Amino acid sequence: MGWWIPLRSIWRNRRRTVLSIGIIALGTAVSFFVLGFVESSRRLIQESTVHEYGNLQIGSPDLWNGTADSYDRLIPPDAVAQIEAALAEEPTLVGSTVQLQFPGLLARGERTQVVRATGVVPGNGVLEFNDLVFIGRGLAPDDRAAILIGRSLAEKLALSPGDAITLTLTTVDGAYNASPFTVAGVFRFTSEAFEQQVVFMPLGYAQRLLNTPGVDRVIASLSSLEATNPARQRLQSALRGASLAVDVKTWDELSPFYRQLSSYFSALFGFLSAAVSILVFFIILQVLTLAFLERTREIGTLRAIGTTRAQVFRLFLAESAWLAVVGSAAGVVIGTLLGLGFNAVGIEWRPPGTVEPVRLAVQLGVATAAVPFVVSVAATLLSALFPSIEAARLRVVDALRVE
Repeated sequence: MGWWIPLRSIWRNRRRTVLSIGIIALGTAVSFFVLGFVESSRRLIQESTVHEYGNLQIGSPDLWNGTADSYDRLIPPDAVAQIEAALAEEPTLVGSTVQLQFPGLLARGERTQVVRATGVVPGNGVLEFNDLVFIGRGLAPDDRAAILIGRSLAEKLALSPGDAITLTLTTVDGAYNASPFTVAGVFRFTSEAFEQQVVFMPLGYAQRLLNTPGVDRVIASLSSLEATNPARQRLQSALRGASLAVDVKTWDELSPFYRQLSSYFSALFGFLSAAVSILVFFIILQVLTLAFLERTREIGTLRAIGTTRAQVFRLFLAESAWLAVVGSAAGVVIGTLLGLGFNAVGIEWRPPGTVEPVRLAVQLGVATAAVPFVVSVAATLLSALFPSIEAARLRVVDALRVE
């Protein structure tokens, strides 16, 4: 029967056809726009999370399980050298660095704040926090008792670059230690909690305060987000082959906030897609059912001249397929235009728990459009099954009976 006869058939009633295509296009455009917004927001959060954690972190199982007693989780220098040798074999590696994190109490006069002190290698080029500094300067390789603090913490403790502050901590031997620091600079980050709870200092000075040569994690930066999981598998296999009791964690495993927010985004789009699909399904079902009732005598005539039930079924289904494809394609075009217009406006907002406004955007592209297109086509074809089956089952005498 071909595809052109169904196309000519649906075009006979242009008003109904335009209405059906418009409904499908609207549903597709809304789904495309929302999915593009969700994926753009998800990508922004992914990049922010990788900036905080790196692509991969290697550390003791006790570190990841939270079961380490005292500083038993620390990795000695010889093990760090073996880990870095294994990382050097990774083809997607951009660079690596080490960190030493420990809790401490930051105090200035009567104002105090519990913080997560982080010893970093200044100028490591991998997980570089100096680029976040907006007041003062970053850490230098020859710094000793210098510290970087977040903007929220600086406001809470009334600190500025050049001010003195005291950090109290417990060494690996269980002794109390305290050291004065000079604020080198103030950094800003997308998370208010991060700004208020995390401080940075030179790794060498952190090891001296804790009385240890070890670190608690090795951090790897890779060429892309997509390289993370394959690299993790290769690296974990290599480290086990070297008999190192360490585990490799990916950036998304290290961030509970990202996992929760990503699940929320997925649920949000899933709910919207289901709602739009159901709406399209029932509206198109009603339109096609009415079309079937209007064309009863036409169906009888087709059957009378020898058209089989299967051919009638395929005819109605092919008409619906045309509506589905044209409507979904029109929806993708409309969604793209809406997305381009939205991106051009440059709307900004401040998400909960952040200190910097972010620019809202819609991610456009074939990958983003594919899901709404397929969902709309599937919903339309499903809605066409019942009218197509009923049309094929209609008896010739009933269809040609004059009322």
